[in-house]
Amino acid sequence: MPTTSSRRRAWQRRAGRKRFGRPFFEANQWIFGYGLNLIACESIDDGKLERITTGANIFGGAGKRIDAIMRSKGLISSMLFCEIKTHDTELLAKTPYRAGVYQASKELGGGVAQVQKTVSKAQQLISPEFLTRIYDDDGTPTGVELSTTRPRQVVVIGSLREFTHNGRVNPEKINSFELYRTSIQDVEIITFDELYQRACFIVEDR
Repeated sequence: MPTTSSRRRAWQRRAGRKRFGRPFFEANQWIFGYGLNLIACESIDDGKLERITTGANIFGGAGKRIDAIMRSKGLISSMLFCEIKTHDTELLAKTPYRAGVYQASKELGGGVAQVQKTVSKAQQLISPEFLTRIYDDDGTPTGVELSTTRPRQVVVIGSLREFTHNGRVNPEKINSFELYRTSIQDVEIITFDELYQRACFIVEDR
């Protein structure tokens, strides 16, 4: 288990280099779950976060890929699907749709649609079971069973810094973003700067 100081240094190094990719999140899985919903999460079977969920997949053995599929830690695990974009991905379109109205960027809308479709296809594979077993790519059972009722869906993308100019926040842009974010019922949208602050809270709390 990384120490508090080593975790903070890792975040600072990545922040300085602007490199928050999948390998970093695989090495720091504690960020997810405990940082997103105060329930600890980890990879499905101590493996990689990115997994195949349709076609040749973890639900049926030897596909559609998801950047991260995780399970909550508890007596019974539930599922979390996550699409990870980059910190500099745009959250809103550059130009307003109407005066004071900004629509979600193509990447944000696409990321939401992507995780929704991935979860939908995965649920079609495992329906009507409420619990499912996880398999290796070659079909070997891993011994992991998961609750498949309404898996959580998360998109990590962009930065709220996009809505600032000369140190001031553009109220129309942040309002448009929050209206869009809170209107999406089953998908949590979190920015990299929000994820960073939650990770700092975890580090300081531990």
